[in-house]
Amino acid sequence: MAWIDVQLLGVPSITRPDGEGPQPRGRKAWGLLAYLLLHDTPTPRNQLAALLFPDADDPLGALRWQLSDLRRVLGTRASLGGDPLMLRIPSSRVDVLRRLVPTPGSILSAELLEGYDFTDCPAFDGWLTMERHRFRHAVETAVYDGGLSALANGDTEGAIALATRAVQLDPLNADFHALLVRSLMEAGDEPEARRCADRCRDLFAEELGEGLPAEVQRALAAPVVPSSTLPATTLTVTSYLEAAKACLSAGAPGTALSHLRVATGLAQRMGDRALQAETLLALAEALTHGAGGRGAEVADLLHRVLSLSRNGDPAVRSAAYRELGFLAVQRGFPASGARWLAKAVAAARALPDQRAKALGVMGMLATDTADYPGAVVVLTESVRLSVGLAAVRQEAFATTMLGRVHLLTGRARRAAVELDAALALVTREHWTAFSPFVEALRSEACLARGEDRAAEDLADHATALAGSFGDRCFMDAAAHAKASVLLARGDVAGAATWIDRGVQPHPWYRWFRGRNLDLATTAAMSDNPPQALRFAQELGERSSRYGHRELTVRSYSSRALLGDDGAAATIRVLAQGIENPALTEHLARRHQL
Repeated sequence: MAWIDVQLLGVPSITRPDGEGPQPRGRKAWGLLAYLLLHDTPTPRNQLAALLFPDADDPLGALRWQLSDLRRVLGTRASLGGDPLMLRIPSSRVDVLRRLVPTPGSILSAELLEGYDFTDCPAFDGWLTMERHRFRHAVETAVYDGGLSALANGDTEGAIALATRAVQLDPLNADFHALLVRSLMEAGDEPEARRCADRCRDLFAEELGEGLPAEVQRALAAPVVPSSTLPATTLTVTSYLEAAKACLSAGAPGTALSHLRVATGLAQRMGDRALQAETLLALAEALTHGAGGRGAEVADLLHRVLSLSRNGDPAVRSAAYRELGFLAVQRGFPASGARWLAKAVAAARALPDQRAKALGVMGMLATDTADYPGAVVVLTESVRLSVGLAAVRQEAFATTMLGRVHLLTGRARRAAVELDAALALVTREHWTAFSPFVEALRSEACLARGEDRAAEDLADHATALAGSFGDRCFMDAAAHAKASVLLARGDVAGAATWIDRGVQPHPWYRWFRGRNLDLATTAAMSDNPPQALRFAQELGERSSRYGHRELTVRSYSSRALLGDDGAAATIRVLAQGIENPALTEHLARRHQL
C-alpha cells in the first residue's frame, strides 16, 4: 500500500490507488479514527474508552475491538497502539485534516463526519461539535482569503464566485458581503452590487436589528483619490509618506490617512509598482492601527500589496503578510493567521526588524489559542531582537504581550514586572495611544496580588484614555479590568455596566470580547442563571469557531455548573494539552478535574 487518503469532511471514506478498499465498521470506528487523527496529543486508553463507550459493560474491551478494526482498515504500514494511544501512518499521501489547508476546491458545504450522531456519548459529542465549528470556520476563511486574492490579481469573476460562496456559508458576516459588493463594483456591475447591498441590509435588519454594515457601505463607494497638482515623483510620494508617519506618531490618524491617499494616488500615476506597494501598505497599516480597520477594505489593500510586490522588497512582503496575520488573529481566523505569519517570518529571514514584529503577532496568536509555552518563546525572541535594534515600540508591544501570558497563567508577580517595564517604555516613547492596553492588564495584575486601590486607579485611567482615543480593542480590555475591580469589591450592578460595554457586538479583537463573555457568565451565575447560561453558550460556540481553546473550556465549565451534564463530561477532553496552572486551579476549585 503506497498511500491512503482519509476523508473526514462530508461522508467519511478511505481511498487507495488500487480502489476503495475496506472501510471502518460503524460510527464509533469513524469517531475513533477522527479523534486520533485530529487530536494533538496521545490519549490514554481509559479516557478514549470513556469518551466513546460510556455505557458499555466493558469500555476498554469495546475500544480494543474498534482498534482491531482500524488496524484491518489501515493496513500493516500503520502503527496504532500503546497507552497513551498513538496513531502513525508513515505516508506523505495521507490526507488528514489536521494538516489540511482548506481551499476553494474543498468540500465547502460538508460537515465533519457528516451524518453521524454521537449524542449518546456526551463527552465525544462536545469534542466533535467544537471540531465541526473549527473546520467550518476554516473553510469559510479559506474561501474569503481566496476571493481577496482573486480580486487583488484582477480576477473579478473568480472573486465574485468565491465571495458569493462565502456569503452562503456565513450570511451574517459583514466582511463577506463587503467582499462581494467590492468585487461586483470592481467588475463594473454597480446595479448588482447595490442589489447585493440591499439584500445584506434587509438580512441584517431582520436577523440583528441593524442597518447596512459600514464595511458594505464603504465597498459601495468608489475609492476617492484626492486630487493633487503636485508632480508625481518619488520625492513627493516619500514626502507624503513621512508626513503621514509623523501624524500617526502624534495621534492624528485622520490627517495621516489623507496624506496616504494622496501618496497612493501619486504612486499610481507614476506606474511604479514598488512605490505603489509601499504606499498601499502604509495606508493599510494606518487604517488598521490608527482607525480600527479590520475588514475587507484593509485585507484588499494588503492583497494588492502582495500582487504588486511579487519578487519585490522582502520587507514590504513580510510586512503585508504580518498585517494579514494580525487581521486574522484579531478576527479569530487562527489557521489563516498561522499561514500568513509563517510567510512573514520566512520573508524576514535576513530582516531582524520585520522578524521581531512578525514574532510579536505570532505571540498574540499563540496566547489566544492557549499555547502559552509557545507564546513565551516567540515573544521573548521578539523582545530580544527589539532590544538589539533599539526598536522601543516593538519592545514595548512584545513585553506587554509577555505580561499578558503571565497574567493569564496565574503568574501575577511576573506579569507585574513585564507590564511595569512596558509602561516605562511606553512613557519613554510617548506612545500614549497604547498605554490604556498596558494599564488594563497591569490593573488585573494588581488585583490578583491584592492591590485593590492601585488596580482601581489603573482601570479608571485605562478606561478614560481608551474612550478618548475611541479604540474598541483597548476599550474592551479596559472594560474587563474595570468590571473585575468592581466585582472584587462586591459592586455587581456597577460591574454590569462595564460588562455590557465589553460584550457589545462587532469587536475589533474577538478574543477580548470572548474574555468579557466569560466574565459576564461568572458575574450572572448566582443572580441570573438563565442569562449566565446564554452567555456561556454564546462563548462556547464562538470560541470554538475562533480557536480560543481556553475560553471554550471555561464556557463548558460554566455550563456544567449550570446543570449541563453533557458539558461536564467534555471539560477534561477539551482541557487536555493546555499548559496553564491557573486554568487547572480554576477547574479544580469547581471540582471538574
